[in-house]
Amino acid sequence: MSLTVVNGLPAHILFVHFVIVLVPLSALALIACAVWPGAARRLGLILPVLTLVTLATVPVSTPRAP
Repeated sequence: MSLTVVNGLPAHILFVHFVIVLVPLSALALIACAVWPGAARRLGLILPVLTLVTLATVPVSTPRAP
């Protein structure tokens, strides 16, 4: 398995879909924590980890110039 193909699909497309899902999910979780303090206690360490994963997938999914 190479880094450009995962199960026959281009890896770039999979990473783009990770970003499409994770960015709004992180934003909604952050808004929920800001509005409802109980959500901040429930999410605990999940929100910072989620945002770090989102941050890591953004540069991976951006196309590189040839």
